[in-house]
Amino acid sequence: MNYKSIKDPIEITYTVERSKFIGNIAKTNSVDEAQKFIKQISQMYNNATHNCWAYKVHEGGREIANYSDNNEPSGTAGKPIYGVIEKFGLLNVTIVVTRYFGGVKLGIRGLIDAYSKTAEDVVKSSKVVTYEKVFIYEAKCDYSNFSFIQNLMQKQNNFKIIKQNFSDEVYFIFEVLEDNKEDVLSLIKNKVYKLNLVGNSEGTL
Repeated sequence: MNYKSIKDPIEITYTVERSKFIGNIAKTNSVDEAQKFIKQISQMYNNATHNCWAYKVHEGGREIANYSDNNEPSGTAGKPIYGVIEKFGLLNVTIVVTRYFGGVKLGIRGLIDAYSKTAEDVVKSSKVVTYEKVFIYEAKCDYSNFSFIQNLMQKQNNFKIIKQNFSDEVYFIFEVLEDNKEDVLSLIKNKVYKLNLVGNSEGTL
């Protein structure tokens, strides 16, 4: 499954009518991870007026989403934050928007705009990447064939050697994206005399 999410957690600040909004975003792969991130930010800013949030994750073969206004007027915070997640087509992501009230009421429209803008700014400030299923293989070959494989890797740019060990032969471990797996394996299968699948994960290569 390919999906878009962010690369690294990031924080931004936005101020409107003396209210300070702090946006935090993180990649979260489960409801549990999302809840832990929300708790972490809420504890970090435990003196804030509100810590509102939204998340969307893929877990147990389905997409699960949730959001909270955290005592802001209904529909003014959590839903707008979630709307930004949907707008950018993100998955496995959590956004927390913290508000410190500055003494001026923003009204329903003002709150919706402020929470939306903070969430949108934190997404735009982060690096959005596409995650894909990555297969990990171990292989052995001789030195001349390893040179071929290294050249192929530079040309193809769709698999990556993550470990190598040189002795009388070359032992190496590489990652390949699911979409490129068959092409890469067909190109190198005659160049190696050992090729084993050792696992899979997700990545961006």
